[in-house]
Amino acid sequence: MNPSACVKPTILITGATGFLGGALAAEMLPTAEWANVLLIVRAEDAGHAFQRAARSLARFTSDLSLLSRLKPEQVMTGDFTQPATFIEDPRLAGIKRVVHCAALTSFGANTRVFSTNIDGTLRFVHNLRQVASIERFLHVSTAMICGDQPAHLVREDEYPRARVKHLVNYTESKAEAERLLRLTLPGFPLVVVRPTIIAGHTRLGCSPSGSIYWTFRMADALGMITCSSDARIDVVPVDYAAEALRFLLLKPKLLNTTYHISGGEDSSCTWREIAAAFAATRVHVPQLAVAGGETEATHDTDSTDYQTVAFEDIAARRREFDTLFGACNKKFMLGAAHLYAGFAELDTVFDSSRLRMEGMPAAPRFSDYLHVCERTSAAYTIAEQGTIDFA
Repeated sequence: MNPSACVKPTILITGATGFLGGALAAEMLPTAEWANVLLIVRAEDAGHAFQRAARSLARFTSDLSLLSRLKPEQVMTGDFTQPATFIEDPRLAGIKRVVHCAALTSFGANTRVFSTNIDGTLRFVHNLRQVASIERFLHVSTAMICGDQPAHLVREDEYPRARVKHLVNYTESKAEAERLLRLTLPGFPLVVVRPTIIAGHTRLGCSPSGSIYWTFRMADALGMITCSSDARIDVVPVDYAAEALRFLLLKPKLLNTTYHISGGEDSSCTWREIAAAFAATRVHVPQLAVAGGETEATHDTDSTDYQTVAFEDIAARRREFDTLFGACNKKFMLGAAHLYAGFAELDTVFDSSRLRMEGMPAAPRFSDYLHVCERTSAAYTIAEQGTIDFA
């Protein structure tokens, strides 16, 4: 007998092998709702899919009794962009609530983000609604669909907007996916969730993933930023973002159909606060050895502020990059520095009042858990840690 025929899940999660999707699955693992969860995982076969899901969960917990709660019948092999290969699986018939975390998240100039994040998502949703009676579909987008000229405070209903210039293909693809989902699915119980910048984990730091965090290490190693030290940047830890997704997935009724998961005005940090948090860690975190027996260089260790410079001043230091960031492709690191400088210069925070009104607590401040991220990054150079975001 096919074991999947005995399983009647009601919750579907895509992207469980990614950073946020994996954190969401781990957030649900200890709960009573876990028994109702089905994960869809891209893999060669069922065994490989189960192994990938298990490895992803193990990034967030070493508790073997918890990890043993993942059962093979809770993992379905499939690529969400090709729903025809799995849509007839009987386990999908009982699905009521969905969290769609899966996406191509590369910030590189990868045109596949459009076919994956737009076309693939539309195929997935339109096929799934034919076989399942969906009560709520959480589509994970990004707060950065605001483009390169947002207001200081961005509210949910202001975007997506026509004629926005995007800093990367990823955010453009997410904005268009949102627009087309709303346009082609009138009456569908769609809830769009837009996380802000996600970096680190409040307890595990960068052990699950160093995604995005390495860019803050880069700024600190340079001692330079291209914006004011009073500019704010909105960052949340992945465990808070996962907790918010679970909250929005399971709450019986929601007041809105679009939410930021963000620090907002209360929990976002200035670059001066970030600089001070890094400075506080330097007395505890040993410098990391890099090629040639040198150590990663930082600016004045007594400094709790960064120098505001033009990007050309950063480019002029490219000969130092191997010392600052570890052995690296200097052109690549300069391009990354330029890209993330664009995000830093926005000085934008994302209104979190809707999520707070639903009952979620405020997000932890990045500066309050940065020391955990720094401690768990010590085994990697900045260049090594940065490769994940440009695959």
